[in-house]
Amino acid sequence: FFFSSRRRHTRSASVSWARRCVQETGLIDTASMYQNEEVIGDSLREAFESKEKNAVRREDMFIVSKINHDEKYDVEGALRGSLKRLKLEYLDLYLIHAPFGVCVDPDKWKYKQPPLYKTWAAMETCVRKGLCKSIGVSNFNCQLILDLLSYAEISPVVNQIEVHPYCSQRKLVQYCQKNSIEVMAYGPLTASGRYKDSIWNALNNPIITEMAALHSATPAQVTLQWGLSNGHIVIPQTSNKERLKENMASLKVKLSAEELTAIDMLNKDHRIFDFHAKKQFGGIPIFDQHPIHFPLHTLYS
Repeated sequence: FFFSSRRRHTRSASVSWARRCVQETGLIDTASMYQNEEVIGDSLREAFESKEKNAVRREDMFIVSKINHDEKYDVEGALRGSLKRLKLEYLDLYLIHAPFGVCVDPDKWKYKQPPLYKTWAAMETCVRKGLCKSIGVSNFNCQLILDLLSYAEISPVVNQIEVHPYCSQRKLVQYCQKNSIEVMAYGPLTASGRYKDSIWNALNNPIITEMAALHSATPAQVTLQWGLSNGHIVIPQTSNKERLKENMASLKVKLSAEELTAIDMLNKDHRIFDFHAKKQFGGIPIFDQHPIHFPLHTLYS
């Protein structure tokens, strides 16, 4: 159960968020791209240097960061940069953020990046040097993982991908799990804060809201428990202290097999986070399929 720092808050908000994660969860997911490693590092240093009786120790934390798509020609340098900003000696987990490099010609989908096997070899070197304890990937599909496993000396321990009731990616999840790769689910609440009134906010779905009422829980807790029950490591994004506690309480919710199946049936293969739609990534179709927009009357059928 992780808490993501995906959003770029103001410095004061980022520091406040980091302090809560350090004090209440011990789990942080960040990235070079998020541009908040430095403020997180300030909070980490403050926590580690505290003289209080129950002060947080480094070994009590699990900290994840990711290499950006424009840093792959110098993986070790990128990791050392993250460590410097985070004021750490090592990361618990370091991920390749996405399987593409710098877009040099969006019209022709041309990218500049080293071959994946070279990037992965450099990631493995970082493990051997003690700069990170484990390595993994993010936004990788089955084909990319299949290729990676053919030459990896150190296998990826995680594939961080978008997973929620409307985008369950069940075949990819099963493939990862069969190969001992943990699935870390980002956007597990369908970016409910950003899309509060959207039909794609799973927390508005009547099936989920009815289950929440039945279990004296919130829709967010039911949705997170669905992910946990499917073996996902969920990383909801929040900077709200009460929401942080609410999300943690999802561990106490128990869903039946029938309820889990009912949520499974909500899948529409709909992505909230789609790189193909972002111009800065050149519109490359890195996913097996693009967002499918269903008419409103089919969403709850």
